[in-house]
Amino acid sequence: MRDKKLLAGFLLGVGLCFVPALGYGEIKGWMIEKKAPIIHFLLLDATIRYLMRNPTNFLYVDLYYDEYGVYGTADRLPESLDTKDKIYVQVADTRGVFSCEPKKALLSEFKRQLELIYSFIEDVATDMDTDIVAIFFSREARPLGYFYQGKYHLWEE
Repeated sequence: MRDKKLLAGFLLGVGLCFVPALGYGEIKGWMIEKKAPIIHFLLLDATIRYLMRNPTNFLYVDLYYDEYGVYGTADRLPESLDTKDKIYVQVADTRGVFSCEPKKALLSEFKRQLELIYSFIEDVATDMDTDIVAIFFSREARPLGYFYQGKYHLWEE
């Protein structure tokens, strides 16, 4: 009996030695070393504010600052479009907003949606026509149109 109590006491003591160590975590150094540019934070904040203020009718929106001009080539935009040093906006239809729209109505819907999104990034982008390049996708992830230098264009297939 004494051996069982001694063993239980020993195991309890050893177990309690590890308990205080469980509460102390450590953040890995590589997670906090890199500093993000403030524009990345502001665009992420704008995306979250857009989603939170439009909980029932938002489209899927990604906002990027294209420092090197690579986002336009990744989405197969026409080669004449320069996305370098512009805010690149991807708008994907998740609610069927762009479906079954005639071409003229589709362009006005692009304009309405982009103006709504722009209202959240007015602090970052000084002029919508020169600072923003946007591409609009259908529900099936097919490109429908784009916005460049103040003009809305339908996708040419």
